[in-house]
Amino acid sequence: MKLPSALLAAAILGLATASPLDLDRRATSKSWAGTSNYFIQGLSAEDQQTYLKQLAAAGIKTIRLWVNSQSGNGACVKGNVSATSVPELETTIGQYNNETLDALDQTLVWVGQNGLKAIISPHDGNKLNGANGNDIYGQTYGSGSFYEEQAAYDAYDARLRFITSYTGKHSGKTWRDWHDVIMAFDLQNEPFAPKTDECSSNGAAAKTWVCGRSDALRAALGADNPIKIASGGFGGDYSKGCSFFEGAMSCSSLDIVAVHRYAGSESSNPNQWADSYAGWLSSAGGKLVFLEEWGVDTGALDPKSEFPANTADMNAGGLPWVYWQLLPSKKCDASDGDHFGFFIDGGVDVAAQAGGASAATSKQDWTGIVY
Repeated sequence: MKLPSALLAAAILGLATASPLDLDRRATSKSWAGTSNYFIQGLSAEDQQTYLKQLAAAGIKTIRLWVNSQSGNGACVKGNVSATSVPELETTIGQYNNETLDALDQTLVWVGQNGLKAIISPHDGNKLNGANGNDIYGQTYGSGSFYEEQAAYDAYDARLRFITSYTGKHSGKTWRDWHDVIMAFDLQNEPFAPKTDECSSNGAAAKTWVCGRSDALRAALGADNPIKIASGGFGGDYSKGCSFFEGAMSCSSLDIVAVHRYAGSESSNPNQWADSYAGWLSSAGGKLVFLEEWGVDTGALDPKSEFPANTADMNAGGLPWVYWQLLPSKKCDASDGDHFGFFIDGGVDVAAQAGGASAATSKQDWTGIVY
């Protein structure tokens, strides 16, 4: 259809002035599926490579990794043998252990060799005197001051710069330049989880923390770097009321809202994921959105039926999802009370559901990020 010249000029002007976020919102691509694994770098080389090959064969596109310590010494972690001890990145603020990133760097090499992309969480908010312990940041600043004081901001920004500027012992790659393997950095795993009133109240300090850390991470990566910055699941579970808090959605350097949500059975709430996704997109202000953590409570529900029921709903809506956790093949017996993971070869048809994700059309464009 031919436009009158005035309308044509207006259309051209509109395209020229549209923001990248507006364009992203209109474009679409295929959806995708992933898994989290916070202990993979502690496994033996053979176990890591076998696991990553299993994920790739099942059609998994992404794996979420942590900058963290590993117990080693043959400890049984999630039914797997931790073969390599890895220290915390920091046991003194501002002093960094390269061995922590060296171990993860080797894992990233194998991630890339298997055609997967990585999301990296540079710190765990649940270690600020929270559910996962109390590390040097928790000991120094506590769960409140970490998100409120400039000294804590500066210390954490320095950590982000160190991680992104690290050059791999095994890869030879500077991580900020490794965009063919690293798709995104979370700001943190579950920011504000130990003190959710910071974000549920849309407080000024919460906005300052998110925008400041996101700006610092973008500066460390570079303005035109295709590696994205993701929220990491503000407040933890979606029920805390923080995932899309207004202050964070105003941060222009935050690219992706990563939602964490542990819902009930699909039969008790049909279409829970597809319906939620539509609302999430309207709350995100044009930012990309995906489900970064979810899981079936295997203590109460059968994952052989519940996993496909939930993922079929997600795939029908085009919602990209990352499961917690598709575990490597079982090697030892250990129970830590976490019922939301299952073994990759445990009889659940992961491949059909991951394939369904890759065949589905997302409501947003992941080209150049996952694909």
